Amino acid sequence: MNTVEGLVVRVDARQCDVEIAGEMRAALMRGRLFENRGIDKMPIAVGDRVMLHENGDELAIQEVLPRDNLFARRVTGEETRRQLLAVNVDQVVIVACFGTPPFSSITTDRILAACSFASIPAVLVLNKSDKAKRGKRRRVMETYQTGGFKIIETSAADETGIDDFADVVRGKRSVLYGLSGVGKSSLLNLIESGLGLKTREISKSLKSGRHTTTFARLYHLEMGGSVIDTPGVRAFRPHGIPSGELRLHWPEFAELGRKCDYDDCTHRHEPGCKVTAAVDADEIAASRYRSYESLLCELEEIEANRD
Repeated sequence: MNTVEGLVVRVDARQCDVEIAGEMRAALMRGRLFENRGIDKMPIAVGDRVMLHENGDELAIQEVLPRDNLFARRVTGEETRRQLLAVNVDQVVIVACFGTPPFSSITTDRILAACSFASIPAVLVLNKSDKAKRGKRRRVMETYQTGGFKIIETSAADETGIDDFADVVRGKRSVLYGLSGVGKSSLLNLIESGLGLKTREISKSLKSGRHTTTFARLYHLEMGGSVIDTPGVRAFRPHGIPSGELRLHWPEFAELGRKCDYDDCTHRHEPGCKVTAAVDADEIAASRYRSYESLLCELEEIEANRD
């Protein structure tokens, strides 16, 4: 029985695809690693480096090697379990859009907070720029530029910003993440036509896309680097952020927060809070503050239920 190292490029409920010395092979998921999963819904994720036992044509994962980082969310409908989305990545490319589905500041802000918590750089891609109303576009751009986030605008329809998008992912391992129907697969097809990723129409009732990517998968790019294409979501709930630390993951709050009258100011109801004063003065976008307040309440409720 040989032991080999591989890179996980796709995971489903029963098996995963692993790249070993440039060759793609299916590997079984069994043994102690998968029997005792702890907080994780699945103990491995795309991007993992793993050790496998090779017995003839059969491969079985035995060990997950140490990770550089991980990008995760809470399992849908649960408060404590974690769903690994991708690991060992250089950046998270958050794809949002104008038009349909409508831009969601709450979802975008939660993903940005999760990236900050995981110490993974984030890039915000605003797709379907051809559908943007001028006032909406200006407000969204100003909101996230004020926060210091890297933003690019794209349109898969008229290929606006596609070179900028290619520059963002070139030479890096990126995970693409966002709501269903924002156009992740369309953007990837434009920079790497050989991928041939499926795209599908938007659901009129839900104003979101129907899933064309059913499992996360890593693709190598001819230009250099790789991307992990993930299934679209309809909501996002970060995992593991303590409520008392949430304010640290809103960069607009950082400098002002140090001037608050209380060191542990939560930026809600405390007197002398410089953050709420800045929101009232339109110096911090109200949408960003609402996202913060909503997530803070949610995290506090989870912690109260745990106690």
